[in-house]
Amino acid sequence: MSMSVSVIISTLYKRPREFKECLESIIEQTVHPTEIIVLNGSFDGSWEKVKEEFDDIFKKMRDAGIAVKHIPLPGASLPHARNTGAKLGKGEILLFLDDDVVLERDYIENLIKVYKEYPNAMGVQGFITNRINPNNPLIRFGFLKFLWWLLQRGYYEVDVHKQLPSLFEVLPYRVTRVIRRESFSGTNMSYRREVFKSLEFDEHLKRYAIGEDKDFSYRVHKLFPGSLYQTPHARLVHQEAPAGRLPSKQFETMRQVYHLYLFYKLFEQNARNKTIYVLGRIGDLLLHSILFVTSGFKKEKALKIIYMIEAMWLALSNRNRIKKGEVNFWVNRGN
Repeated sequence: MSMSVSVIISTLYKRPREFKECLESIIEQTVHPTEIIVLNGSFDGSWEKVKEEFDDIFKKMRDAGIAVKHIPLPGASLPHARNTGAKLGKGEILLFLDDDVVLERDYIENLIKVYKEYPNAMGVQGFITNRINPNNPLIRFGFLKFLWWLLQRGYYEVDVHKQLPSLFEVLPYRVTRVIRRESFSGTNMSYRREVFKSLEFDEHLKRYAIGEDKDFSYRVHKLFPGSLYQTPHARLVHQEAPAGRLPSKQFETMRQVYHLYLFYKLFEQNARNKTIYVLGRIGDLLLHSILFVTSGFKKEKALKIIYMIEAMWLALSNRNRIKKGEVNFWVNRGN
């Protein structure tokens, strides 16, 4: 007997073309979810502009036997929306998707297979086929990989995933079999519903909530060691639509502040981990400095570095507040 799946998507309806393609790919699945829960976070009229066409798609989903719940949550943060969806979800498996992914037809079928083959699995995610270019210099050149390892900036392997205390990751650029992971990407992640009896997404993290996916999944990994899996057979494309992202200075400030908060929250505060965290920041600055030079000294690349340095200093000088969970003090500082 197939396991029941609830699909949970938070959206601002700022990228309707991509979201429609996402929903169409769910309708085309070889195994349908029992329901889709859409958390509508729009607050600027973006839903009203596309309401009719999405009403048509929701009807198409219902006609295919997929129940649709459309929940208005104006201005809700991503963690609040995900928590709301988790409470409403009736499926044995709760599948969280970004609104700009497109699933291959057997994605859900292959996700369920892993839960059946690995009874200890508390979470499973698929493989994003367009995430990592195999010609990436970090894959092709051993010296760069060594440098990135030295600076704990994260690097690429085959069939290996590791969450680093620097908040970067060792990522599998190729997955040839079902592998264990220590954290997930929020683009596509699924969990058994019982996980939510013990854990919830961290609502300290607001708006786009950088790192909320790593935070939640790494806590699942710590609570249920060895229970997170990735399968190469549940494949999808992430379109990475830019609409709905924060302006770059706000994004960078959020990234540095939230990463420091998660470092304090998730990792033991010993000399080794602190060194790794600092090295990760140095490695990140080095990466963007290299990109600045190789891009021909473009202004936006220079601004990125300036924003990073400003944000790192802001996070460092407010570390005691951040450690206590005061992570949104920067929002009204004119960023």
